[in-house]
Amino acid sequence: MHNIFRKYLLFFSITLLGVYANGQSLKSELELAITIDSAIYHRDGSIVDQWINYEVFTQRVFKSLHRRSTDWKDYSELFKQDLRLGELLVEQIGTDGELSFVKVLEDTEGNVNLLYRDLKGDGWLDYNEMLLVKNHQNQWNIVDIYFYSGGGYFSDIIAAILAKDDPDLVQNASYRNSLLKVIDLFGYNQDGLYGSTISAYDSLSPFFQKQKNTQLALIQAHAFQGNISEMETLKNAYLQQYPDDKSIRLVLMDIYGSLDNYEMAKVMLDELSQLVGGDDYLSLREAEILLAWNKSAKAKKVLKKVIKSENFVTDARLLLVDAYYSEENYKGMLDETIKVSDVVGVPIEEILPKETYGQFYSSSSWQKWKKQNKKGHDLK
Repeated sequence: MHNIFRKYLLFFSITLLGVYANGQSLKSELELAITIDSAIYHRDGSIVDQWINYEVFTQRVFKSLHRRSTDWKDYSELFKQDLRLGELLVEQIGTDGELSFVKVLEDTEGNVNLLYRDLKGDGWLDYNEMLLVKNHQNQWNIVDIYFYSGGGYFSDIIAAILAKDDPDLVQNASYRNSLLKVIDLFGYNQDGLYGSTISAYDSLSPFFQKQKNTQLALIQAHAFQGNISEMETLKNAYLQQYPDDKSIRLVLMDIYGSLDNYEMAKVMLDELSQLVGGDDYLSLREAEILLAWNKSAKAKKVLKKVIKSENFVTDARLLLVDAYYSEENYKGMLDETIKVSDVVGVPIEEILPKETYGQFYSSSSWQKWKKQNKKGHDLK
């Protein structure tokens, strides 16, 4: 469900796209963010592509390849014609995903980034930061994208692909071998070959072993192998090197949650929220952690605050239903489910599967309501 703020953004972006179509330039980071948000929502990667500065992006790719700054020029137009970053981004999100603009961020070095929340249908969460620079016409352009879950930039991915396809681009053989092994690290983790991830990391050059993306892959591999002590050691070393890093907080939030270490999962979530300056969606994740931690009272407090903010209301009500169910408060559970049913137009019995919420359907609250609403809108 799209919250009220998102509906406002999409409505506002229609005006902005109209302005752009008439040949006028965007003036602010926020205007660009809303335009990108709307284009991705409508699966129109071509609009995104028009605001990418391929010259700067190509320079960043060649920097990752340790090439001279003049070597990128022949590739810039090729990237623009064939790479089509905007379409790749839409393809990555897929039909069951949702990329939503959150806010404009400015780091300690003065770099301006657009923060986006990336959600998949299975509940997977990532954040992306689109790095901006101004072109010679004083317009904001996108020059790269940083992915929290991977700990790296899109330009780094393209650099590795180029190194694989054209060995002559990287003259240092050792550097090229390590660059290619970085791709393998994430492939091994995806396939559950965590021992291979660890072995591949150990064979990297010292330069690559210090990079965020390789260290995150190693931390995940040890966590999924059950090497928690080693994971903690690696985490501490990582935080010494990158104390304000957002990627590791996002990754560890999920890892600790999968380990039922809800205290540390919440610590990571709180730190991530502080580093990005807050995001209402993280309040939903906080409530999920609290519910799994058997702290329903605290979870309800968080969820009621989310509902009051009018963001993610339906999601919050559904989690509130689970909180009431854990307390055997079937009256409160029924009240929230009725509100969800009215909004989404789906019968209560489809929202709450009987095999999962059997005690609710046996309760006097449900039986009484069912009897009073035999001819109601959601019962046949």
